[in-house]
Amino acid sequence: MDKSKRNTIISLAIVGLISVGVLVGFSIPLGIFPPLGELLFPGNGLWNIDEEVPKMEVITSSYLTEDVTVYRDQWGIPHIYGHSEEDLGFAIGYVHAQDRLLQMDLARRSTRGQLAEILGEGSLADDKNNLNKLMDYWTVESIKVMEASSDPTDVQLMNVLESYCNGINSYIDKVRTLPLEFQFLGYEPEHWTPSDTFAFIKYMSEMLTWGYEDFITVQIQDAIGADGFAELYDYPLPYQVPVCTDYGEYNDSELLTVSSKSSIDPILVELSNSFIESIMTIPKEKQFFEETEIIGSNNWAVNGSKTASGKPIISNDMHLSFNVPGIWYEAHLVDISPGADFNLYGFFLAGVPWPIVGHNSYIGWGMTNAAFDVIDWYYYDVVNDTHYMYKGESTPYEIIEYDIKVKGRAPEHFEIKTTVHGPVFETVGTDYDMTNYTNKVFACKWIAQSVTEESRAIYEFSRAKNRDEFDIASSFFSTPAQNIHYGDIFGNIGIRPTGKAPIRNDTGIPDWHLGNGSMIYNGSAGHGEWIGFIPFEDLPHTENPESGYVLSANQISAGPEYLANYTIQNPIDVSNGYRARRINTLMSTHDNLTVEDMIEIQMDHYSTKAGNFSTYLLDVIGAMPSKTAVQQEAYEILQGWNFMQDKDLAAPSIFNVWFDVYQQEVYNDDVIYLGSPRYPSRAVLEWLTKNNESSKWFDNIDTPAVETRDDIILLAFEKAITALASHFESPVVSTWLWGEIHRAYFPHLTGLPFLDYGPVSVDGTGDTVTPFGWSTLYFNGEIRPARATSGASERMILDFGNLSNSISVIPSGQRGISNSIHYIDQLLMYLDGEYHTQYFAADSIAEFKESWIESTLILKAEGGS
Repeated sequence: MDKSKRNTIISLAIVGLISVGVLVGFSIPLGIFPPLGELLFPGNGLWNIDEEVPKMEVITSSYLTEDVTVYRDQWGIPHIYGHSEEDLGFAIGYVHAQDRLLQMDLARRSTRGQLAEILGEGSLADDKNNLNKLMDYWTVESIKVMEASSDPTDVQLMNVLESYCNGINSYIDKVRTLPLEFQFLGYEPEHWTPSDTFAFIKYMSEMLTWGYEDFITVQIQDAIGADGFAELYDYPLPYQVPVCTDYGEYNDSELLTVSSKSSIDPILVELSNSFIESIMTIPKEKQFFEETEIIGSNNWAVNGSKTASGKPIISNDMHLSFNVPGIWYEAHLVDISPGADFNLYGFFLAGVPWPIVGHNSYIGWGMTNAAFDVIDWYYYDVVNDTHYMYKGESTPYEIIEYDIKVKGRAPEHFEIKTTVHGPVFETVGTDYDMTNYTNKVFACKWIAQSVTEESRAIYEFSRAKNRDEFDIASSFFSTPAQNIHYGDIFGNIGIRPTGKAPIRNDTGIPDWHLGNGSMIYNGSAGHGEWIGFIPFEDLPHTENPESGYVLSANQISAGPEYLANYTIQNPIDVSNGYRARRINTLMSTHDNLTVEDMIEIQMDHYSTKAGNFSTYLLDVIGAMPSKTAVQQEAYEILQGWNFMQDKDLAAPSIFNVWFDVYQQEVYNDDVIYLGSPRYPSRAVLEWLTKNNESSKWFDNIDTPAVETRDDIILLAFEKAITALASHFESPVVSTWLWGEIHRAYFPHLTGLPFLDYGPVSVDGTGDTVTPFGWSTLYFNGEIRPARATSGASERMILDFGNLSNSISVIPSGQRGISNSIHYIDQLLMYLDGEYHTQYFAADSIAEFKESWIESTLILKAEGGS
C-alpha cells in the first residue's frame, strides 16, 4: 500500500471513530469541543493536517545569522547542521514544534496549572493541585535568577534558549493546520517562553521524586510495629549490589532488628489516613500510591579490558510510563562553523534544547533514577486561618495567589498558604478540610521547591570533553537525582549518584520516628529541619574500577561504609535489586563484549527472582502426596523451565501468578495500607523464604493453625493453578502462554483510545533487564491480565571504539501526528528488539548520504544569499 492511500484510510478511520454517536451534534458544540462539522467536513479541519513534513521546504527567518540545513533520515530523526549554537537552538525548536507541539503544550500546561483553560472545569482540581506543589512558582523564580546572572555560561545558555523559543514560535506562527487534537479541543497554542522550558525540569522532578512515602511509612509501622517495619522495610535490604562499589559490601546473613519503640501517636495515624484517602480521589496523585513492578532504569559501562575493541561501551535504558508519542525525541546537532568541534546526538525532551542523555565526539552519559529522599511532609498546629504554630510562636502564613483560567467561565482565584517549610495542602481531593476536622494542616518541603540549575548541567553535559568537565557540569544537577554513568574515548568509565541530598536535623523527634525524612515530621516543633545538603564531592562515586564495569538499576547507592556517614535514600524506594543482580552476573562473566552483546543484554528476560524462588516451589510441589493432572503438568513445565520470561511459554504464567498469590498470602494479613498494599521488597521475601521457613510472616494470623513457609507455598500454588485454569478455560497447561496475560499497552497522551497502540504480547517482567511492568496479576481469586504500561522509554548503546557503531531506539516514533509513518515506526522496531543507526559520523552536510535523506528543511537567514 502506498503512503498516500494509507494516510487517507487512517484519516477516514479517525473521522469514523469521532463521528460515531455524535452525528446529531454535527453543527453544535459538544461540551468543551468545537462544532464537528467544520472539523470533519472534507477539505477542512483534519484533512488539512500535514501528516508528514514536506520532502523539501525552505523557511526564511530573521532570527538566524546563517543558513541551517536539516536532513531527516528514514526514521524522521533530524540531523541539523548550523554555524552557531543559537542557530542550532532555533532549528531544534522548530522541528520539536513541527513533530511534538501538542505534547509540549500539554506538558507545560500540566506543570504550570493551565489545563482548565483548554479542558474546562473538570481539570480545575488538577490545576490547583499542580500549582499547590509550587512547580510553576519555582519555575518562574529559577528563570529570574538565570536571566539576572552575568556568568558567561548562563548568558550563553539564555541566548540559546531564546533562539530555541524563537524556533518554536516561528513554527506556531506559520503552521497551516494544527494537529487534530488542537482542533478537537478548539484552541491554539500560545507562544513558547524560556519559563516553559524550565518548567520541564519541575515536570521531570515531579515524575521521579514526588511522593507520599512519609504517610505510607506511618501506616505500615502502625500496622506491624517498629520491629516488624525494621525487619521488612528498613536497611539493609538483602542481596543489594551497590551502585558505587568502593564503600564495602552488605552482610545478608540476617535482617535488621530494633529494640521496641513506643506506638505512633494515633491522632497522627488518623490524620495520615484521612489525608491519603483524600489525595487518592485525584487520579494523577493516586498513581503515586499504586504499586507496580517497575519505575526504574538500567545503565552500565564497561571499559576496554572487557570489550573486543579495547574501548568503553556504555548502555542505557530509562524506564518510564509508555505513551504515544513517547517522552523522548532523538536528534543530531552539528556545528559546522570552522573550528567548532561540536557533534552531538541525544534524547531530548521536546521543549528543551539540550539532550538529557546522549553523547558527543568525546564523551557519553546515561541516567537511572537514584531515589534520593528529597521530599518531607510536616504537620502543624493551627492558630487560625492566617497563622500556625512554629517553635512556640504564632507565625503568619505567606500567600501565593493565582487566577486560574477556566474554559467557558470566569477565572477562579486560588490562594496557596505556605509555611517556613513549604506549601500547605489544606483542601485537596474530595470533601477534605483538615482545618475544620482536626485543627492541623500538612505542608511539604520538596527539593523542586527551590531555584535549581539543571538547565546549566545539561547544557554543559553536551559540551564536556572529559571527565573533569563533566563533573563540573554534574555539580549543577539538583533534581531529579540520577545515577549518571559515563564513558569516553580516552578509555574512562565512571558512575555517580548525582543531585541534592538533604541533611536533616532529627534532634528531638519521638522515639517511634525513624528519622532521615522517612516519616511525617512535627513541623510546629521544628523537627526534621533541612540544615544543608551533602556536598557534591562527598556524593558516592566510582571511577575506573578494577572489575572493568559499573552499573545501576535503581538499587542502593553505596555500601555500608558510606551509609555510616550519610543516608540519601528511603529504603521503601530502593529497587528490589533483581535487575542489578542479573546485569552484574552478565558483566562479571563476559569479556570481549561488542555492541551485539549489549543488545542481547538489554533484551535479556531471564528472571533472577524466578531462579531463586523456584527451587522452593518445586520442592513443595514435588512433596505433594498426590497431584491432579493439571498440577502434574504444571510441575513438569516448571521443572524444565530455564527462567526466561518468554511470552510464548506457559511456565512464566504459572510462576508469576504463583508469586503474586504467595506474596499476598504472606503479607495481606499483616500489611494494611489504604489504596493498595505497599509490600516489602521482593528480595526480603526471598531472604525469608531461604533463611526462615518458620518466620512469623508466614503464619496467617486469621487462622487457628500456625502456618510455615511450605504451607503458604503450597496454598499459593493451588490457588494459582485454579485461577489459571479458570481464566484460560482449559486444563491444558501448555496453552497458558505468558503473552496471553502479559501485554504492553501504549496509550495516547490525550487519553483518546483510538490513538493508542496495543495491547501486544511481550516478554519480561518488571524484574527482568528488559522490563515491562504491571500491577497485580491475581486479584480476589481471579486472573487480572497484566496491562504493562511502563518499561524502557529508550534504548541506547554507545561504542567508543567507533561511535559510528552507536545505536538507539524509542518505543514510539518521532512525530506525534497519528497518521504519520513516524507515529509508531520505532515502536514496532522496539517490540522486535531492533535498533537504528545514529549516522553520527556524518559530521558535515557533505557526509550525510543522499540515500539516508527522507526530507530536507532549509532554514534561511533573512537577507542571506
